[in-house]
Amino acid sequence: MKTTVATVEDNATNLEICKKYCGACPTFKTNKLRESPPHALFCALGKSSIAENVKSTGCYCPACEIFTKYHLTIGYFCAK
Repeated sequence: MKTTVATVEDNATNLEICKKYCGACPTFKTNKLRESPPHALFCALGKSSIAENVKSTGCYCPACEIFTKYHLTIGYFCAK
């Protein structure tokens, strides 16, 4: 599996874009990832502090504008 090469910027614009996708993501909602750091924008900030307990129930990352803009190649940034 190819890993991500691009570095996603941690900025307010990307955070607002992220909220649209993470907020609706089944994995994000099911695992209550909003309650554990980094809370969102995992592609820029790294996986959740509870990543080892995350149950994958679907990933919205590939549909996100950030995914396309930065040419990302994997999903489930919250857990991987």
